Amino acid sequence: MLLDAGRAVIRGMIRFDFGTGIYCFWNGSAPFEFEGRTYLPGGLIGVEAIQGSYGSEAVGLTLRLAEAPDDGLTPAVLATIEQEDYHQRPVTISDAYFHPDTGALLFVEPQYRGLVDVVTHEAGEESALVIQCESRALDNVKPGFRVRSTADQQSVWPGDRFYEHAEVSGKQEIFWGRDKP
Repeated sequence: MLLDAGRAVIRGMIRFDFGTGIYCFWNGSAPFEFEGRTYLPGGLIGVEAIQGSYGSEAVGLTLRLAEAPDDGLTPAVLATIEQEDYHQRPVTISDAYFHPDTGALLFVEPQYRGLVDVVTHEAGEESALVIQCESRALDNVKPGFRVRSTADQQSVWPGDRFYEHAEVSGKQEIFWGRDKP
């Protein structure tokens, strides 16, 4: 009902799972605990509009973190991203829905799951990090190491014979309602 009435309070959350640590931020005004992680306040990370896609099409996304000397984000601090193991590491952007009267968390809905691809530095009047992400949909078109077969299926689920005839079904010619030549 709160969503239908437009009364729920929505806050954006972003989580970076870098090889050197997990970093969580949200655009609230105080630290927020969710799933054992503390999301630090600050809406300093700009997120472009998240595009939807159908099928296995991968959708890119650009994040921008501009310098904010009042908050301690100097160009030197922004340059420390190079010390992080960020390439091809997960990033998740979610919306958190809160009750407008009690402030209680109603639910969290992921909006984008992707991988950090490229981080570039913009210098000039205002320094910034521009983070290019690629969608996890890229995984849909990657070839896997497994070939579905009876033996493979037995390793996953012993006794399952789903692929029992799959290996020969494309090689057999079946004659329906006529004599075999």
